[in-house]
Amino acid sequence: MELGHIERGAKLSVFEQIDDHAVSEEYDVVFTYLESDRFFTIHCNRISDRFDELSQNAKLVFSFRVGPFIHTFSGQAKEKKRGGMVLIEQLSDITTFNRRQFDRDEIRVPVKVYNLSKEHLSAGMFKPVEERLIMSDMTFDISAGGFCIITNITLNPNNDPYYLATFSLSDKDLFSLPSEIVRRSVYQRTKIGRYDYGFRFVFEAAPEEKDRLMKAIVNRKLTVLKM
Repeated sequence: MELGHIERGAKLSVFEQIDDHAVSEEYDVVFTYLESDRFFTIHCNRISDRFDELSQNAKLVFSFRVGPFIHTFSGQAKEKKRGGMVLIEQLSDITTFNRRQFDRDEIRVPVKVYNLSKEHLSAGMFKPVEERLIMSDMTFDISAGGFCIITNITLNPNNDPYYLATFSLSDKDLFSLPSEIVRRSVYQRTKIGRYDYGFRFVFEAAPEEKDRLMKAIVNRKLTVLKM
């Protein structure tokens, strides 16, 4: 994937990053045209208004979707132009990954998400602590690899990289699984929510749970088909 493959007028999500830490929520910019192999122009009043600050201190991390794939790369503001236009230099190659490691089913179940410290992750301590509860919502979809939530709650995986997700697929199939965010997208506000988070289950810390989850998902699908 190269910059030249991005269509003019395409919306890109971007957040500001200093010393590898996100310092803003994601927002949209518009790709206007390609200047050369590593330089392109965007339209964004926010970046234009803060050009002096951003050109000195911050990387800009861009992302965009094409079908099931997400493409990301970093850049830096290099020149302020008229009408909210800013020249950006591409700093990293474009990295592409598939949003779906596993096929996901639209299984909507209540899920609670807790902060999980690295120490508890390493020690295999996956008991929910109510003081660490940060979200109680419905899954949008779920698979043996992870789940998706669409919500209005803001999470910052740079500060809190690990989470504990608790949910049940039946009266007998209760799960408490360590997780991490692998995808974060921002939409215009909808009835469902503004933020789309894709979580990956960290089965390296709980390998015995993977097969149990796969069986529970299959059993749930069979139960639904019989109804």
